[in-house]
Amino acid sequence: MVESEQGSGVLELLDQLCMEALQSESLSQVKENFRKVGHSDLDQLDVIARTAVEREIGQILNSRTVERARYYAKNLQNGLKTYSKSDADAFNINLWKGYDHIITGSLWNFGPRARGGQHKGWYWGNFIPQIPFQLISRYTKPGDWVVDPFCGSGTTLLEAMKLGRNSLGVELNSEVYQKTTELFNKASAKANARAVLELQDSMEFDFPGFVEKEKIPKFKLAILHPPYWDIIKFSENPRDLSMAKDSEDFTTRLANLAKGILPAMGYGSHIGLVIGDIYRNGEVIPLGFRSMDALSNLGLKLRGIIVKDIQNTRAKRNSENLWRYRALKSGFYVFKHEYVFVFKYH
Repeated sequence: MVESEQGSGVLELLDQLCMEALQSESLSQVKENFRKVGHSDLDQLDVIARTAVEREIGQILNSRTVERARYYAKNLQNGLKTYSKSDADAFNINLWKGYDHIITGSLWNFGPRARGGQHKGWYWGNFIPQIPFQLISRYTKPGDWVVDPFCGSGTTLLEAMKLGRNSLGVELNSEVYQKTTELFNKASAKANARAVLELQDSMEFDFPGFVEKEKIPKFKLAILHPPYWDIIKFSENPRDLSMAKDSEDFTTRLANLAKGILPAMGYGSHIGLVIGDIYRNGEVIPLGFRSMDALSNLGLKLRGIIVKDIQNTRAKRNSENLWRYRALKSGFYVFKHEYVFVFKYH
């Protein structure tokens, strides 16, 4: 092995080792070379790249044939070719072994709601930051735009800012809008990420016009977390989805809202719909699947049906025994899940 010159970066060192491995006939020599990569070398990388590199090196060191070691060395070389520390927040499939934080399974159990940074629990309709974190991390890159037509307390926008993504939030309730605006005035953006809040009815908001007016790229991700019909009345405004007269009215209006966003969505963009089911008159109303069908009928491709655990929510906190009694008495099952439906546009 030709040792790297003083001050050369870890990327050059690893690339050199990979090229030597691809030309070597000695498994023991390949392993000996990669064992010389130290912690101080890998500290030059961000967490995702470091994790991916450590795992590829581990597989090289555990290889039983030189052919297999070459295979992992080639994987490592390909991953590093597309790596840029300045763009470390962008999803890089070539470093997929470093993305431990991105969930690919369809069952999400996050535990308590994350409350770090600017996230607060004052809003009844908020959802846990872990959901937008997953969707934004996977389907966008730094500088992309994310839209949330049910902004509420700004959970989506805060996560977007944290990850260096720009965002638009539209909120119908003036009191909620005012409080969220005050929160964002105290928040700091990463990498000059913008967070725009608009006080308006999303059913009437001109999303394509916003993109044109602001001279920005189309949205890469829309996250929809509407009211679960009338479980919580968010306002007395008849335009509020929580005021829908029935479940059919609810899903029709939700689909129309999504239809208004689609012209502002870019090619290959994604939509995440977070919603749960409800009880009404002694039976389950599958609001989640009805809403899923409503959006699918717009021509969107369904890419994922995720079941998310919702135990210990505010509504049921400290009343588990009461809900268990009611369930046993009336013969129903207590909801402990909601859905995250993921759609692809185009």
